[in-house]
Amino acid sequence: MRCTNKRIRRSISLTLAGMICCVSLSGCSWGTKLEDAYTVDRPGFAILEQGEEEEISYFAEDLCVADEDVSAVEADVSDSLAACFFNLDTKEILYAKNVHERLYPASTTKIMTALLALEQEDLDVQATVSKEAITFQESGVSTAKLKEGDVLTLRQLLYALLVVSANDAANVIGEKIAGSTEAFVTMMNEKAVSIGATNTHFVNPNGLHDEEHYTTAYDLYLMFQEAMKYDVFLEILGTVAYDAAYMSADGKEVTASWPSSNQFTKGDVTVPEGMAAVGGKTGTTSAAKCCLVQLFEDGAGARYVAIILGCSDRAVMYQEMQSFLSSLNN
Repeated sequence: MRCTNKRIRRSISLTLAGMICCVSLSGCSWGTKLEDAYTVDRPGFAILEQGEEEEISYFAEDLCVADEDVSAVEADVSDSLAACFFNLDTKEILYAKNVHERLYPASTTKIMTALLALEQEDLDVQATVSKEAITFQESGVSTAKLKEGDVLTLRQLLYALLVVSANDAANVIGEKIAGSTEAFVTMMNEKAVSIGATNTHFVNPNGLHDEEHYTTAYDLYLMFQEAMKYDVFLEILGTVAYDAAYMSADGKEVTASWPSSNQFTKGDVTVPEGMAAVGGKTGTTSAAKCCLVQLFEDGAGARYVAIILGCSDRAVMYQEMQSFLSSLNN
């Protein structure tokens, strides 16, 4: 079941809450806790003058909406703290487990960072790496090994961000777009509210751990849904390795090869025959454990998004995600 447009009359006194149509497998309901977001202006909403008639686009008409756990298919995601599996074409909730529970997202945060970058008109604009962008309080974080003074395009930084999951690239993107990391984080949180991701709060553009940096499986779906509107997003996510060439501070050319952190993309983890792993974003920290937001497509072109948060082991995470795909044949 999915939401549809309706020709209706509404006076200016009507609230946005009364104009939202949402659907889950169990019927028409709303479980994403958007009461705090009703006052935010949204594209597609309209409040009509008395006597005026217009076609209204509902906020949730193109979304999968889940307000409770759902097991429409048999999948083993027992190790994960939260998980979901949605058919993006039919808007059917095939599986949902703790999808509104606030959890640490690790580098799946970079989906929002990428979304704000993709909204920029020119992806070939250049950005210079600052000392602050490559300075981290913890060691061993994933980076593109950028140096102070390096000059890259926003497009190159997106490849570093999404392919190798580079935390330094995330910081450079934030500084380029907003002028500072703090200003960019404000943009991230504002964007989250505007798309309905009201159980989310960011404190950095990369996903490194902070107790006040959290999201939900459902909110990540909303962010991913928005980012998929840009063809280059999926193009980058499906890249096995990206060969970059950019300039250093002294004007010399720097070359680098950034391999994908996604085992589906690299082919290290297979999918059932007739299915394709289109692309996805990984995330791992000790607090968040193993996380993945992944898009699949079947032989008929139907698309499915699968999300797993808080899995204790990377190999188990991929096995649990494979169980979603296997369930389609059961």
